[in-house]
Amino acid sequence: MISKRFFRLLIGVGIFIVISLLPNPEGLDYSGQLMIALFFMVAWYWVTEAMPLPATALMVIVLLPLLNILETDEVFIAFGNQAVFFLIGAFILASALETHNLHKRIALYFLRLFEGTPRRFIFGIMVTGASISFIIPEHAVVVLLLPIILLILRESDVVPRQSDFGRVSIIAIAYGCSIGSLATPIGGARNPLAIGFLDDTVGQQLSFIEWMKYSLPIVSICLGLTWIVLMKIFPPERSFDLSSTKHVIQKEIQELGSMNDKAKLVIGIMGLTIVLWIFMAHELNIAIIALIGSVLLFVTNCISWKDIENSVPWGIILLYGGAITLGVGMERSGAASWITGSIVSVVGTDPYLILFMLIVMTIGITNMISNTASVAMLLPIGYGFSQEVPELTPLLTTLTIAFSGGLAFMLIIATPGNLITYSSGHYSSKDLLKAGFWTNIVCIVVIFIIAITYWDWIGVW
Repeated sequence: MISKRFFRLLIGVGIFIVISLLPNPEGLDYSGQLMIALFFMVAWYWVTEAMPLPATALMVIVLLPLLNILETDEVFIAFGNQAVFFLIGAFILASALETHNLHKRIALYFLRLFEGTPRRFIFGIMVTGASISFIIPEHAVVVLLLPIILLILRESDVVPRQSDFGRVSIIAIAYGCSIGSLATPIGGARNPLAIGFLDDTVGQQLSFIEWMKYSLPIVSICLGLTWIVLMKIFPPERSFDLSSTKHVIQKEIQELGSMNDKAKLVIGIMGLTIVLWIFMAHELNIAIIALIGSVLLFVTNCISWKDIENSVPWGIILLYGGAITLGVGMERSGAASWITGSIVSVVGTDPYLILFMLIVMTIGITNMISNTASVAMLLPIGYGFSQEVPELTPLLTTLTIAFSGGLAFMLIIATPGNLITYSSGHYSSKDLLKAGFWTNIVCIVVIFIIAITYWDWIGVW
């Protein structure tokens, strides 16, 4: 009997064969047609997880030269994109913070600022998760915050799935971290992916501070409105006594003890790296700066290679490199331009309509598959729109897709953060869908309004 996994693999091969054997459409050569066939096969595998996501990314690297879509040298140059090394450096820096429990120390001090009413405490969870996700990948922040919040809920006698306060406290972890991950290039893998794609396609480099200039209005507004939406959908009971919160947080801080010299050195190196990102990004490149910070951590013996092996998600690096290569193949084969030209011929060239469509399409897809994969698939299509519609710039479409790709709120499988918090047992998949639907609606509107007003004002258009 054929297993479900093998059946899904066969469907992917069937998709590739059918598309590659169709009559060659006007305006697209055969290599572009093969690229579209590969694109949909990879998309199917990423959606169904018929293969592990990193293994599918490796398959992209193998098939692009075999199908004569790209030369072998082009494939490996794309896979070795500077953004891949930025991500490696960022993971190493984050690993140092985790190794010395600095991320937990930061979280506890943040949470201590929001003791009081249940509503204020939930807002504190979101702000804490978002803030730490500025400098540590979001899924790592979720793993950090979840046991702390669960301990506080147990001390407050919250019964899983029988309390809106319990539901919203746990959902707030995932949502706060997801929104905060948009703020800096470090927050999520899709951010340096977008930066690298923009540099490769049009030679436009974004510094750390430039990225934040575009992202912070979205992060701050979405964070506040998402808290309001969650308070409306799951209004926390006022009966809960959070007096134990202060005790729990203070106890956790005392258990951490005082910082040792290496922890202080890690803070210094992290601070130096951020300063260089802000002031020297154009001279040194953000990837080089990330690697400088990483090397300093090893030189000062703040971390060991074993620490890195245990904490850096190497599968994400492979997925990331393969996703970039897929995007390069779509762009250079002409497949992306052909797809966007076909869409434009149907929907027209109104820039606001296309921008809104990109936001909705990205958020819809990223709720079903890895946000890195979804952003990688859509970046070349967004770039194609910028070539078809004069009012849309590559910077505009790239930012729109990158920020929309981080807002997967509806499904448990949408992000590691959703899956990790769901495992706590405090909310159901129906709870997440209800909260996520309205939160996504709000975020779609926020991104669209920011894009047509603030971004226009600062010259993104």
